[in-house]
Amino acid sequence: MLLKKNQSKAPVADALSVEDAMEQIAHPEAAKRREAAVALHGEEGAVDVLAGCLRQEERQSVRGAAVSSMIAIGSDDVVDFFIEQLRGDEADRRNEAVYALQQLPEQSALKIQSLLNESEPDMRIMAVDVIRLLTIPDAHLWLRALLARENHPNVVGVAVDRLCEIGSVEDLPTLEETKSRFAYDPYIQFAIDHAITRIIRLDAEEPI
Repeated sequence: MLLKKNQSKAPVADALSVEDAMEQIAHPEAAKRREAAVALHGEEGAVDVLAGCLRQEERQSVRGAAVSSMIAIGSDDVVDFFIEQLRGDEADRRNEAVYALQQLPEQSALKIQSLLNESEPDMRIMAVDVIRLLTIPDAHLWLRALLARENHPNVVGVAVDRLCEIGSVEDLPTLEETKSRFAYDPYIQFAIDHAITRIIRLDAEEPI
């Protein structure tokens, strides 16, 4: 709509200051909380406030904004927070943490690698899920080392699935040895056969 000569647009609200956003993130209205989370995008001093928001927030729109702001900060504290979230009981929040860590490959790589030694199989599985999309050259080496020592079939299955995507011919002996150890498991036999075939074809530059 065209404005008449003496008619002006409604004033645009000023962006929230960091201090105001830190207070507003606890506002009763979800829209206000989301606005605050967006205003804290990349603010290193806001990690604790954003983490506190994510620990209790239920609205997905607010959570999404807070996660994006945390990723933009990308500090060790942010990585530690999302690793803590991996240990939670809620699947949606665990998936959210996996996504966030995948966006921070350089910052999270070594800490994710250490999770491959966790005593809980579920944690090792989630670590593999993160490693799947980490853009680092050593990811397949970590998976190879995991397979060489792993005895839990669910973890082995996930690791083989991921190694199928990023592995090389150097990983074939480990895959063969793992297949021998899990000769009783039909799924692992199938998964390893598929991974070996795919890796060999890719190495020969044949179509899959």
